[in-house]
Amino acid sequence: MITTITSKNFWDKIAGHPTEDSYNYYQDYFKKIMTVADGVTRDPKEILPDTSKLFGKLAFAFNYPNPSPAKIVADMFTRDFINYARFFIEDPSQATILTDLVRDSFEKCNNSSILRHNLTNFRSPDYVTKDLAGCVAAGAIRINGKVNWGFISDCGAAIFNEKGDLTFKTEDEGPAKHDEYIWQDKRLKNLDWKNPNARRIIRRDYRNNSNQPYSFGVLTGERNAMPYIKTGIEEIKPNDFLVLYTDGLEPVLHLGQFSDNLRKKDFRRLKRLCDKNVQTEGTLVVNFD
Repeated sequence: MITTITSKNFWDKIAGHPTEDSYNYYQDYFKKIMTVADGVTRDPKEILPDTSKLFGKLAFAFNYPNPSPAKIVADMFTRDFINYARFFIEDPSQATILTDLVRDSFEKCNNSSILRHNLTNFRSPDYVTKDLAGCVAAGAIRINGKVNWGFISDCGAAIFNEKGDLTFKTEDEGPAKHDEYIWQDKRLKNLDWKNPNARRIIRRDYRNNSNQPYSFGVLTGERNAMPYIKTGIEEIKPNDFLVLYTDGLEPVLHLGQFSDNLRKKDFRRLKRLCDKNVQTEGTLVVNFD
């Protein structure tokens, strides 16, 4: 069985900010294929309003592009990941080779539909209001007691045992991990995120730039995103839970109530817990056999 949860912060709902998370899955007798994606927030204006205040949230949402290019590419990824992974699995007994398939599926999603979208709509990006549309994502194939997983940035995969204990979780590779070092760049002195020059420097020089030690990855159609895709394989037992998540619900995974509700398979209470604790927006896809 596979179930999904998407939660949104109360103030984001009030402000009318469009949902930019996406998910998709496929299951049959032999395999489960799951994926989530989080569209990277766009800049509605050159100088951003102060979103720590309600007026700023409303101003941000009022000027926000709708439909959002971030949502478009997130939906492209989740659609294409399932299609690529589903049709390239030929022998379910060969679970150990599927890490290559997961990586290949990420690469195909990035280098085809996302690339075409950006070539059509943002051929000459300014890295601010006309930045490349992008998303971060996670995907997994569960087959024959194995989970073949992949992720980029701050989406990820986790495994909980039948008691609700967290037994495996991918690392956070998102930009926040590097913020302490990025903001030491002399060019960013006396600037903050609301300043367009700061955003331009960070996106142009720190995103998908493996020559920069404090860089981070985003699926933008750029081939330089490929080194940031992490893949692996984990053992999973029949009664274990496989969870894919976007960053807005990552902290919820560590709550005792999350483990309790997961163990009981009480997804109604799990949804309420996520709605209460979500950071802006977040998505979970949960599988248990």
